Amino acid sequence: MRRIFLILGLSVVLVFGLLFYQYQLQQREAAELQVYQAVMQEKMTLIYQQAQDWSKPIHVPIQDQRLQDDYQIIANFVLTQVIQNAEARNAYLRALEAAQWPRFLQIERLDQDRQHNFRETEQMLKQVHAITERYQQQSQLREQQALEQAKALPIKARFRKQLAQSLRESHESDQTYALFALELQVLTKADAMFDILKRDKWVRKNKTFMFENAQAVKQFNALYKDVLSLNAQMERIKKQNIQAVEQKL
Repeated sequence: MRRIFLILGLSVVLVFGLLFYQYQLQQREAAELQVYQAVMQEKMTLIYQQAQDWSKPIHVPIQDQRLQDDYQIIANFVLTQVIQNAEARNAYLRALEAAQWPRFLQIERLDQDRQHNFRETEQMLKQVHAITERYQQQSQLREQQALEQAKALPIKARFRKQLAQSLRESHESDQTYALFALELQVLTKADAMFDILKRDKWVRKNKTFMFENAQAVKQFNALYKDVLSLNAQMERIKKQNIQAVEQKL
């Protein structure tokens, strides 16, 4: 009987010892997670702020002495992905600027280009399509590579699973993807507007296209209204991003 009590006593000690160890482990992980979240918030804010200037590369140190072990590895991976995506976005915007995409609908430019059979505008649209297609392909490739890299990180299996899941879900929540989807719609509208400008007769009156064909007026105005709506949606997303960052400062 004494032996039975001894075995039961040892079992209780082992169980309570294990629970105490798990509690300590959970407490330590909770503290590490809190530090990780604080570090990531700081660095994400810095990345966002620096990314606003297209002309300069992003310089945010990835290593941080406050992080250790798995959380340092995860932070290195996530921050590297964020910086690469931000740099790619800025390179894409610089390429659009170099192609003079912001000047697409300038009536003075179009009126002058019409005298040369719209060669400049044709080349502009060709470049912009190539730029957007390349950016889209590269973004998809980075997304696939990031997922594969996340699965191979030397961290706890549950962390790898959570990280991979977060990467899959990020496509739906990332406002950069939302912006790009709207930009693609603007490009489609621009193609249609340009077709009307080439097809129908028009004259420039101050800042207005005056078409001879009433149907062309209706079609062009509808497309222009759509572009304004898309631009307004993009501005709302940008403002929401700025407000979200400012709230964290």
